[in-house]
Amino acid sequence: MRLSHLRAIPSVLVMSGFAAVFLSYYDSYLYDKGRLTYPSVKLFILALVGVSAWTFVRAAASKPVRNEVIALYAAHRNVIIGLIGVVMASFISGFIPTAYLEDGPRYLMFPAYDVAIILLSMLLPFPEHRRRQFWPYLLVGFAVALGSVFIDTIHPGTYSINPDRAAGFIQNPNGAAFLLVALCASIISFERVRPMDLAVLFATAIGVLATFSRGGGLVFVFVVLCYTYCAVVQVRERPVRALGRALAMVLLAALTVQAARVLTKRVEIFSTDSRLGILSGRQKMIPAHEPRLQALDESLQLVRESPVLGRGGGFTNKTMRQAPHNIYLQQWINSGLLGLVAFLWTLAAAGHLFWTRRYRNGIVFVALIAIEGLFNHNLLEERAFLVPLGVLLTLSFYAAPARAAEARAREVALPPHPRRHPPPRARLAAVARAVQARAVGGPE
Repeated sequence: MRLSHLRAIPSVLVMSGFAAVFLSYYDSYLYDKGRLTYPSVKLFILALVGVSAWTFVRAAASKPVRNEVIALYAAHRNVIIGLIGVVMASFISGFIPTAYLEDGPRYLMFPAYDVAIILLSMLLPFPEHRRRQFWPYLLVGFAVALGSVFIDTIHPGTYSINPDRAAGFIQNPNGAAFLLVALCASIISFERVRPMDLAVLFATAIGVLATFSRGGGLVFVFVVLCYTYCAVVQVRERPVRALGRALAMVLLAALTVQAARVLTKRVEIFSTDSRLGILSGRQKMIPAHEPRLQALDESLQLVRESPVLGRGGGFTNKTMRQAPHNIYLQQWINSGLLGLVAFLWTLAAAGHLFWTRRYRNGIVFVALIAIEGLFNHNLLEERAFLVPLGVLLTLSFYAAPARAAEARAREVALPPHPRRHPPPRARLAAVARAVQARAVGGPE
């Protein structure tokens, strides 16, 4: 073991503990149960600062590191502009007469907290030893969250606010489903098929099923379709490997169906929730008396009454009979047209960056968020959105030069004759390193 690996052990342990506690919402559960007195949002921000403390120290002591951090944020200025717009729209909405300020400015401050979380999350994979393999940390948070959902499935009501639906530490079944799918989309690779990815997809399918979340089920199906498409595209020129991967996916689907059948027959929670009829077709996915449809009508009416300024911060949470369950309508009602445009700008800017960098995980994640926003009005307060977004932005920032160097290496290293075999992987990697070194002006 190298000395550099030994030096990274404390950072690995701290980051793993952070993921286990905060990505799984365990701290939020403790706060809701009165075991923590410090607000979980502020505690989470302090934890992010603590995990990134060494990066701050290095940036203060070293000009190259400081310039690298500045370059990281400068490269994402369009996303940051959108986030600043969300914060400004929230503050401006506090001056509208119908804003809800009886509990103080808490609803106006949430967007500022959210932006701080995204900016700090961008520093989580900044150290090189974390950036090389960041997915294991996400996997730790995913495993803890999934374990709590399974406990809720076997012993209904252990954590969930709805005893008929599992939720885990997050306590909200819909939030739990989104958390599992968001972490799953951040962990798996859309570049190749790995056995671990299939296991994560299988576990996510069972976890989402236990939550009975319709929105969670839809976004999970979207992730599976994207994964399948990317896997097929990557192996078009390798039919034998493509056949093996196709068989692996079919096996995964068969195992998921069989596991679902076993759970629905033997676990108590599946015998009580009426939403199980959706899977068999006995029940409509959106019944005619669905309260969300009534909330949608009310939300559209509020938008028509004040389409530009909105109704003010906190209006949907404290004044409406039921929140709109739609982040776009929520932004429009609370913060007016400026709040809606700023949020759409943020998603579009992030999606454009991921697209230009050809970073598939980021592209799928932004599309997932855009779909989830149709069912979730608390999206801007969800760590499952804030942390992966910041992490994926940084990972894509460092992956772009490596991809460009590899592409250039293929042009240099591939033989001119189309029928000759490509060079071995080791030779290609060596050429990529040489091309990248020349690009940055360093030694070869």
